[in-house]
Amino acid sequence: MKEPTRSETITPPPPYVPSNNPVDTDTLELVAAWKAEDATTDPEQLREADEEIAVFEKAMNENRAATGARLLFS
Repeated sequence: MKEPTRSETITPPPPYVPSNNPVDTDTLELVAAWKAEDATTDPEQLREADEEIAVFEKAMNENRAATGARLLFS
């Protein structure tokens, strides 16, 4: 049987070491940057976004009502 070459050997990932910081600041900074990129004061864009949310919530409630589940949005 042929011995695996160095490039064929699989190195296991390093063991998980939990951080002493319970807050994932890198992720929070990334989300904050995305929010800043998407921020708008355009009234038309804000109205469209509100309408999209209303349509989504209505569809979710209709589906849940049809299955007998409690409604999520009032």
